[in-house]
Amino acid sequence: MNVNLSLRQLLLGLVVVFGLLVAGGQFTFIMYTYTGELLAEIRQVVRLAGGSLAASLEADQQEGDGRYAQRLVERLAPLPHLAYAAFVDDVGVVRHATAEELVGQRLAAVDPPPAMLFDRARQQMVGQVLDDDARRRLWAAFPVRMQTEEGQAGEPRTGLLVLVTDTAVIQRDALRRALEQTLVVLIPVFLLSVGIGFLAKLLLTDRIEQLLAYTRSQVEGRNLPLPVTGRDELGQLGERLAALMRSVVESRDFHVHLLDGMPNPIWRAGSDGQRDYLNRAWLQFTGRTLEQELGEGWTAGVHPQDIEACLAAWRESFAARRPFSLEYRLRYRDGTYHWVADHGEPVFGPAGEFIGFVGSCFDLQAQKESAAAIAASEARFRGLVERSLVGVYLIQDGRIVYANPRLADWFGYAEDQIAGLPVDDLVADEDVMLVREMLRQRLEAGVQHLNYGFRARRRDGSVFPVEVFGSRIDIDGRPAVIGTLLDVTERERDRAALAAAAEVVEASPTVLFRWAPTDGWPVRYVSENVHRWGYRVADMLDTGFRFADLVHPDDLARVGEEVAAHLADGRNEYVQEYRLRLADGSYTWIEDLTSVHRDEAGQVSHFEGLITDISERHAAQEALKQLNAELEERVEQRTRELAALNKELETFAYSVSHDLKAPLRGIDGYSHLLLEDHAGQLDEEGRLFLGNIRAGVKQMGRLIDDLLAYARLERRNLQNSDIRLPDMVRGILAERGGELEQGGARVELEVPDITVRADADGLAQMLRNLIDNAFKYSRDAASPLVRIGAAAAEGSCHIWVQDNGIGFDMKFHDRIFEIFQRLQRAEDYGGTGIGLAMVRRAATRMGGKVWAESAPGEGATFHVELPQ
Repeated sequence: MNVNLSLRQLLLGLVVVFGLLVAGGQFTFIMYTYTGELLAEIRQVVRLAGGSLAASLEADQQEGDGRYAQRLVERLAPLPHLAYAAFVDDVGVVRHATAEELVGQRLAAVDPPPAMLFDRARQQMVGQVLDDDARRRLWAAFPVRMQTEEGQAGEPRTGLLVLVTDTAVIQRDALRRALEQTLVVLIPVFLLSVGIGFLAKLLLTDRIEQLLAYTRSQVEGRNLPLPVTGRDELGQLGERLAALMRSVVESRDFHVHLLDGMPNPIWRAGSDGQRDYLNRAWLQFTGRTLEQELGEGWTAGVHPQDIEACLAAWRESFAARRPFSLEYRLRYRDGTYHWVADHGEPVFGPAGEFIGFVGSCFDLQAQKESAAAIAASEARFRGLVERSLVGVYLIQDGRIVYANPRLADWFGYAEDQIAGLPVDDLVADEDVMLVREMLRQRLEAGVQHLNYGFRARRRDGSVFPVEVFGSRIDIDGRPAVIGTLLDVTERERDRAALAAAAEVVEASPTVLFRWAPTDGWPVRYVSENVHRWGYRVADMLDTGFRFADLVHPDDLARVGEEVAAHLADGRNEYVQEYRLRLADGSYTWIEDLTSVHRDEAGQVSHFEGLITDISERHAAQEALKQLNAELEERVEQRTRELAALNKELETFAYSVSHDLKAPLRGIDGYSHLLLEDHAGQLDEEGRLFLGNIRAGVKQMGRLIDDLLAYARLERRNLQNSDIRLPDMVRGILAERGGELEQGGARVELEVPDITVRADADGLAQMLRNLIDNAFKYSRDAASPLVRIGAAAAEGSCHIWVQDNGIGFDMKFHDRIFEIFQRLQRAEDYGGTGIGLAMVRRAATRMGGKVWAESAPGEGATFHVELPQ
């Protein structure tokens, strides 16, 4: 902090400081000396008085009964500055005191003495004096031997005479005396200072201050009388300074007037970075006073969003002593903010010393607003063009100069790809001459505006219809065409569709109606194809026409009740069938698909209906009803005939089971007896013939059994139930345990825990036949193997049985599932040829299917799929 003092103030200050130092030393000496002397006197008095009184109290305690102790203590009351005197017994209780309120109380509780004072006095049996600086007191304790009570033994009792002196009074008295002595010294010092100051003012400081005041007035532009003159050094200095200041002021005034006359704001900052000058244009711009703007006051006008960056740039340039240029917003006199460009340059003195900065500003607001308006206008135009739903183009010299994204997309190009293309490349070959002529009329014939259509060509060569609107303009002194292009593919398609729809409606058997929800259903609209019924549209739209008059009288009430019921249920669509009168008076059956339209209040505003002539369908339905009746009668007849056939089939099966098997049993029995009783009379060939007879009988028996099983399979009713497939497969394998041990076949099961919904007997019959078939045809394999697997699929169950037997050719696939069809000789592989036929029949009856996969020598896999 810099403090500017005048010479007079400096001299006067030195004299005053010297006087204060002298007075302060004297004050300190007096305080120390006087206070020490008084305290020493008080200590001496206290020692003498306390020792004498302690001896008297001890004598009183030893010789008397202590009745004079209170009087002895009260004798100390006149001691100077005594706070109180007290006699304290050996347990610390006050027996006698100059202050009655202390008597009978423990002194340590009422007025605690300094630590160890009482203990030291009792131990040394000598009086102790101690200063208590904290409480400004002087404590004295003198031991007093007390008389031991009769009948009590022990150490002698020692009391204390306590004297407490208030030293604060002594210090206050010393302070008063020190102040009196100090004032005696200060008065001559003050008079000396006044004298020196008066002489300095008269001879030196007034003339110097007058000279300085003149200099300041010239710098600040104020007029004052000439400074000090004379023949002494100050007079000569004043005359030279006056001449110098005149030249400086003239130069300053010139530059100030020059800067103030500048139209743009000018500022100057000193070496401390504070603005010390701002010209008239700056003040007119901001509307503030010079005092408000000086220093850092100008920053109050900078926009809050710019102030941080502005000050950072200014301080950085100021620290580096380098020029700067920046833009920021400065508050204008009307309260708005204007963009300004601020340029500052550092100023250096003749010796290169840094003096400060000078800078000028330019109002950029008009320029910014103009640029913003142009940019906004361009952005709006570009936004409208680039987001337009139609194509926008600019053509000059027969080429595309500009195309918006919509137009480029329609033609299959990117924006940068379509620019520069010849117009002919975008036109179908058939319409190139048309487009050239239209462009010529606008560029050469003076036609300003044209609207026409042609077929355009995309990048991929496809053609589509367009419609263009174009106008002539001049760009860079040359004619050009600007306009819009519209892809009318949808419009042409809609136009074609509308024409086709009109044809469809004309040919359609459906007539469109709209009725009002009032009595008789007045017609508000009807399609043109109503003429097929012999009516004209105008006749039906007549105000006196009622649609209800066309409904057959036998159907009218029913139709009205159905409409009321639908409306009561809140339905908005319903279908009705009734008879409608044609213009020739005949009636035809129609189907009416009606939709109900309501207003915002929920009330019916109108009905719309699609009425279709269903007379042919109605006739077909009547014929179908008649046919269904005849079919039902035929089905009943066929059912009766089938029941009779099933009865005959049961009788036949009974006959086969009993009558046909009887001769076989006889043949088998007699041939058996013949072998047992007469085998010795037969040669080898005879025995062979008898063995063949018996084998044929057994084969015939098996064939009869399989035929009966096949017949029963056809006749029996299906009884579906939930079957755990793993349990059924294991049960069937258990039935064939002996055969597995003898044949040495290996079985692999891949059947998960699946529940199948099927007929138990039919499923078991299928699995037995497939497993037996696999064992039979794999018995000659080196290591017979049968795999049984199953898997659950969505809506079905898949079961398969695989063997590594002889296999078969897939061209015989369908044949193996036919009854009595065999691919191998019976001598090689036994069987009746009915087993696989029964598998297919059982699967078919349960709604499933069966198939096989095989190749000769590679085994076979049989598949069954049952619905779930």
